[in-house]
Amino acid sequence: MGKLELSQVQIANLNMLILIAECAKHDNAIACSRFGLDADQAEFLASLDLQDILSLVTHLGDECLFPPRADLVQVLAWPPQLAGALLMVHPAQAARPVRPACPVDGSALP
Repeated sequence: MGKLELSQVQIANLNMLILIAECAKHDNAIACSRFGLDADQAEFLASLDLQDILSLVTHLGDECLFPPRADLVQVLAWPPQLAGALLMVHPAQAARPVRPACPVDGSALP
């Protein structure tokens, strides 16, 4: 078996997908809440095994699947003892804005 070399982005995607899939296998509701998934996404990820995830990650290349929180720097600057409690009252928001829907047909703009 050959040696598989992954980029740093692929390793990050692999770790996150494994984490989310394992969480979804144990409890879909918690996975949806923690990772901002809908039920279909959680169910799909729970159905994947490690080989499926590894195959997806290697074929996706260096496209990061998980944007950081918009307030990542602020969160990292919080006192570690309070960070968990503060995260509970500050919901995560993606760093990138969501594309507005096209007014004609409701699809996302390019």
